[in-house]
Amino acid sequence: MKKLTIPALACAMTLGFGLASAQTITPTRVGPVSQYGQLMTGKNAAGEGRIYGSCQGVKDGAEVQVRGMSLYWSLLPKATEFWTAEGVATMVNDMNIQIVRAAMATTSEDWWGCKDGNDKCGDDPSAHIRGYAADPSYQTNLMKTVVEAAIKNDIYVIIDWHSHQAHEEVSDAKKFFGEMAQAYGQYDHVIFELFNEPKEVSWSTVKGYADQIVPVIRQYSDNLILVGNPKWDQNPNDAIGNEVTDSGKNTAYTLHYYANSHCVSGSYGWGDGNNDACEGVKGEKAIKAGLSVFVSEWGTGDANGGGTPNQSKNTEWQTYINKYKLSWANWSASKIDEGTAAFQGGSNKNSLQYTTSGNLVKQYLSTNPTSYTACATGGSTGGQTGGQIGGQTGGQTGGQIGQALVNVNAATLGVTFSNKALNISGVNAATVELFDLKGNKLMMIDGVAGSLSLAALPAGMYMVKVTSGSASKIQAINLK
Repeated sequence: MKKLTIPALACAMTLGFGLASAQTITPTRVGPVSQYGQLMTGKNAAGEGRIYGSCQGVKDGAEVQVRGMSLYWSLLPKATEFWTAEGVATMVNDMNIQIVRAAMATTSEDWWGCKDGNDKCGDDPSAHIRGYAADPSYQTNLMKTVVEAAIKNDIYVIIDWHSHQAHEEVSDAKKFFGEMAQAYGQYDHVIFELFNEPKEVSWSTVKGYADQIVPVIRQYSDNLILVGNPKWDQNPNDAIGNEVTDSGKNTAYTLHYYANSHCVSGSYGWGDGNNDACEGVKGEKAIKAGLSVFVSEWGTGDANGGGTPNQSKNTEWQTYINKYKLSWANWSASKIDEGTAAFQGGSNKNSLQYTTSGNLVKQYLSTNPTSYTACATGGSTGGQTGGQIGGQTGGQTGGQIGQALVNVNAATLGVTFSNKALNISGVNAATVELFDLKGNKLMMIDGVAGSLSLAALPAGMYMVKVTSGSASKIQAINLK
């Protein structure tokens, strides 16, 4: 075969799962993301859905459960004060959080909150805190602040389109998620939540919306995506057999609950035990059917955000959550005048005073690890790309790639890696691209059989993307 060597491109190109941002953000510590890597869906040996990390891949015993706080809806100063670098860092240091959820207002809501934090901001709409549809710049900047603070603290962050009617906001959602995925999709820290809490709409409506947003994200990132479900995220089982279409095979389904209002086992007694089944039962049904479930919002009190936490009900829910190793974000990291708010009114972004709810949640978070160990580069990168290539088993075996001579999924698209050359065989009209870990395209064979000489490249991890027709695969290789 003819050997081709193509010089590195001068400009930064994007890999299918990531786009280098204008400025690389470097974590200031070793946290959960360095230890676990990219979060990814998978099944355990019993076929139950779980969440795993790319560092160890999908295998029993390697399930990842991360726990933290959800910021309040980004409309009030008592909430937005914590949408700051200081607010995130304080929660990391004082609450031991592993994840923060940024619940961004999406429409033209205006609760007369003032951007400068004052109680009164007059009749000037530009001084008010308004949702994304009315003030996309302000809301986007809030989100970027939280995302970058999370990356610096090496914790996970959920970019949450906090809407009850996202299916009516497709255009704005596409624009927003495209921008977020392009800017931050290459960071393992980032999780995308597409639809906070659908109200009483059908699952087909929710899926139809998600099927339009997922491809926008997948242009830039293969990171975990969360999708809500009908009736305030209390029916993840609706997705069984009719899952969201995701080329990255990395979508989980959310379960929301409030301990005083929602039940773990049994039913409410007004039906046949199916539609009126407890939220915990519906979540368990989804899990046992192989769906990965993520508790992106839960409260210690009532469903309306009020109420005094019931200790026994919260204990019952935590037992359920730990049984299935479900990750969670507690509502809410704010000093809003609600029973489920974690902070007292005297709190600020640099100093936290806790409510009854906040003290209870802080107690749960105290069992999070206090130190972390960064995983090997080969495991992190290989697991990430392996998850896209081979689903559950691909993530596991991808994380184990580390030897000098590697077969890069030869059975799938006929590509092998041997003696520092990529050889293409038995593939019609294939395109093979080689990238560094920052997403820079280094070499390419387009549409012909041949080989890429890698002899001139320095040792290290690289990504190979192979495309043939509509099929596309990505694999990590390690040059030594």
